[in-house]
Amino acid sequence: MSTGASAHVMSTLNDYLEQLGRWLIRWKIQVNSDKCQYVYFTRRRSTPNPPKLYRRPIPWRDETKYLGVILDNRLTYKTHVPEVRNKVSAVNKKLYYVMGKNSKLS
Repeated sequence: MSTGASAHVMSTLNDYLEQLGRWLIRWKIQVNSDKCQYVYFTRRRSTPNPPKLYRRPIPWRDETKYLGVILDNRLTYKTHVPEVRNKVSAVNKKLYYVMGKNSKLS
């Protein structure tokens, strides 16, 4: 993760990723760079060049899931709220037979 002015952010992030890549190689740890993704949180419409891990560009995404929360590039939660609503609805449908007014349970 890197924060700051847009021009400075990408150079700083690429420096960190280069150091991380060297550290991973030294300690013989493999990271699946195909599963890596980056989201550029901004109000701007343009995105800078993607950061690179192992000299391969990390694919850009509009949204990502982090600790169960779907974050989009503008932090609006437009996809997270409907997903949570669908999960709650599914659980309510399953519990209706147990807790509904026609249930034989007290």
